[in-house]
Amino acid sequence: MSRINRILFLICLAGLALSAGCEDAAQRTGKFTDEEMTQIPLAGRARPPAHSDGLALSVKSETITIGQIVTPVMNMLEGNVAAGGGWEDFSARARPVVKDAVISKITDILLYQEARKEAPENIDELLDTAVDKEVEKFIAGYGGNYARAQEALAEQGMDWRRYREFQKKLLLTKQYYISQSLLDNKPVSHSRMLEYYEAMQQEGFQFTGLLRAEDVTWQGFIEFRLIDIDLDKVEVGDGETRKSAALREAGELIERIKQGEDFGELAGAHSDGHRKEMGGLWTRVSEGSNLRPPHDVLVGLAEKMEVGEVAGPVESDGHIFIMKLEQKQKGGVASFESLQSRIEMDIQLARRKARFDKLIGKLMSRANISGLDRFIDVCVEKAWSRWRATGSLSSN
Repeated sequence: MSRINRILFLICLAGLALSAGCEDAAQRTGKFTDEEMTQIPLAGRARPPAHSDGLALSVKSETITIGQIVTPVMNMLEGNVAAGGGWEDFSARARPVVKDAVISKITDILLYQEARKEAPENIDELLDTAVDKEVEKFIAGYGGNYARAQEALAEQGMDWRRYREFQKKLLLTKQYYISQSLLDNKPVSHSRMLEYYEAMQQEGFQFTGLLRAEDVTWQGFIEFRLIDIDLDKVEVGDGETRKSAALREAGELIERIKQGEDFGELAGAHSDGHRKEMGGLWTRVSEGSNLRPPHDVLVGLAEKMEVGEVAGPVESDGHIFIMKLEQKQKGGVASFESLQSRIEMDIQLARRKARFDKLIGKLMSRANISGLDRFIDVCVEKAWSRWRATGSLSSN
């Protein structure tokens, strides 16, 4: 490590120790804030390590036990594995989750070892100071109650010594990110952001950052309830035609709606339409779509209505309709200005991830870990055994 980099490393860590004492304890319980953790790739590593459980995978001078992998991933698998499913189904679903957990654990170790190697000689003294602040904040997060904080650690399979070691690794690793410019947020050019903005509007764009497709473009739609009076099913009184009887019934229902009766309940009781059991509520109709006769007249009518408005009676091919517009939205595209800050952040996140992946690739290649696939297989088998023994994926 060059002399300049060592100085920067010390400044970064000292700054972290100082800032650690200035934060509102109510916002933290011994962890980084949500904003800070989004700056750290594979932020899930902020969780404390699980109990050990027998066999282990060697990663340089450290080991990863089966228990450290299986225990945390059990809840992650909950809901993703079919109840009563066999081994093949379980293995196919569980192995990718287990593999990600193992690789994440290996990454933790390699990053820490690399950070330790590049750290200055007096790093332990600086880390102790920073960790003292973390312990204080953790206790403050439980109202200053030391016993409650200790119970919380025990529930996570830790004591104070293990918690301090965990925080040392986390703090040192974060400073290594900074020293390697992994958290560098250089400004993004306006032209690059405009290019990204245009790309997001294209079909097939992969949203991998903070923005989602619905933030950028949205489909217009209408949603309505309908009372459908079928002239072939209407009860005809003396001197009435089917049409006049249907119009009379529609007029009576409209009057009841004006008096405050629930449209959905009236639809359920009096509509002849196929959605009467749902209170006459139709599924959303996308903007630009057409309905088949006799309902085709409803789309044009809805475009002229306000949400909550009731229209009718409307005649159409042997039916009398009463319609209530529930929701209406015009399709559109968010302006560049409204998305600019998040576009810049997404581009910065992508750049950071690329730098991180490159670093991890180098470290994994150097580590040359043997037995990785077999260890993953054994972890999956252990998870399967636990699931069968307990009747669920929960370890409790």
